[in-house]
Formats: sequence, C-alpha cells, structure tokens
Amino acid sequence: MASHRLTTAAAGILTGVLIAFSAAAQQQDAPLPEPAPPQVHQTQAALDAAKTVVEQFHKTLLSTMKDDKLGFEGRFKWLSPAVRETFNIPFMAEITSGIYWNRSSEDERKKYIDAFGDMSTATYAARFRNYTGEAFDVLGVQEEGRNSIVVRAEITDSDGGHTQLNYLLRNFNGAWQVVDIYFNGSISELAVRKSDYSSILKNGGISGLTTALNAK
Repeated sequence: MASHRLTTAAAGILTGVLIAFSAAAQQQDAPLPEPAPPQVHQTQAALDAAKTVVEQFHKTLLSTMKDDKLGFEGRFKWLSPAVRETFNIPFMAEITSGIYWNRSSEDERKKYIDAFGDMSTATYAARFRNYTGEAFDVLGVQEEGRNSIVVRAEITDSDGGHTQLNYLLRNFNGAWQVVDIYFNGSISELAVRKSDYSSILKNGGISGLTTALNAK
C-alpha cells in the first residue's frame, strides 16, 4: 500500500541504516522545540539558503523515483553526489562513532566516512525506488540557536498520509548542510545510529564498523 511505502521511504530519508526504534535509542533523543519567531542571528538569506538545500534534495529524490529505468545502481550513482552535497557526511560519521573517533587513525576515519556515505546513499536508492504520487513540502524554516537552522518538511503519500521530517542544518565554510534529521519531529537519526553502532564499535572499533557497513 502507498502508506506503507511512505513509512518505509520516510525511514530511508534518515540517510542511514534500517532503524529499529528501541527504547534505549529513544531515551537519547530530545525533541526539537516548537517553532519560534525568527531571531536576529541568521539573515533571511541564510534561512532561504537552508531551505533551498532541503528543497533541492527533495527534487533529486523525486527525479530518481520517477525514472523507472535507473534501477538500484542507477539511483545509487545519481544520488551519491546529492547525498554528499546535502549532508555533512564527515561530521555525522564523527558524531556516530563517539569516543572511537579519536582512537582511530586518519586512514581508518577516511574509510569509515566513505562507508557511512555509501550506506546512506544505498539506503535512499533502495527505499525511494518508485513514484506513486508522493509530495515533498517544506512547512517552515526557523533558527536553532546561533549556529543552526531547522527546516520543517513533510512527505504526503498518494493516500493522504503525512510524515514529518525536521532537518537540522549547520553552516560549514559558507555552505549549509544537513547534520541530523528528526523523524516525526522528535526521533534523532544520529542518536539512533549511535545507539545501533555502539556494540559494533565496542567490539571492533571504527574498522569493525566500517566492515559491517560495507557488508550491508
């Protein structure tokens, strides 16, 4: 059913693994505050730029969903640069590896970043595989402190079901990039990933996690 596909796709938009929302993971999550009036720290141009990042990514997703000839490999190739442009993969990889980041060599970190980005792309390519009338809409943009912006979005499926996604963006060298996504407005992708990865990291460090991600 379309609503089932949308739920699956929405989980994929978290740019990560197949998420099991365990109690332990949810305890680490903190819901985003309710939309507040714009503050003075970010200009309107910055808010518009962050919004454009999310809208462009949605546009790319829809394009791949509508092209039935691409197949998985085609979608992966098409989405790979968009994922790496939209999301700050190195930042997200560092956060999800926790204390093991500083315990790893530069080469181990690089391999983990590559695996993290590839797996994120593969998840999108696998889940956003066809188009049945879904719509991606941006509902609003707001500041989140001095250094971050939240873009609130929604996916609507062909049956009228809605899934809320809040994108958290930060500015890196003049470019706004997504660093986390809150599913249904409260469940942090990074918190869930960090919880999911914890046992692998404990047993095998970043190299073990890289091997596990590549295997998926």
